[in-house]
Amino acid sequence: MTVQDDPRENELIQLFNLERPVNLTRSRTDAILILNELKIPFELKSTTKTYVTTVRDFRQEHIKKWRGKHWLFRFYEKGGKILKYCLYASRKMMAPWISEKSAYVALDYKLAQLIPELISISLLYEIVCWGKRSLYT
Repeated sequence: MTVQDDPRENELIQLFNLERPVNLTRSRTDAILILNELKIPFELKSTTKTYVTTVRDFRQEHIKKWRGKHWLFRFYEKGGKILKYCLYASRKMMAPWISEKSAYVALDYKLAQLIPELISISLLYEIVCWGKRSLYT
């Protein structure tokens, strides 16, 4: 979890009476609403802009993480300290967007499976424009 987002997430957790999950990591649930013995998972996002971005290095693991979660978005003034408003999105509301993102990233995975068999090493050197190297990341 980035340090700059800790205060914002804590503010939202307090505001909506959420709880931090045990063993919190970036790849899991951000917060939980406990309601009549139900544990309802939440994804928390914040921004100082008029839109919200998702993650760097977007991949299928993010899709798996997001499916089945409720979402809370919080919008701050430019300085990031004054909360302007929050928006809630249910699992049903987010499902079309998550499906769209899943389809988007699926193309990259498909290319990664197909391309190695269809490309020669000399063409790879030409495409990446770095020439021959001992290691590519």
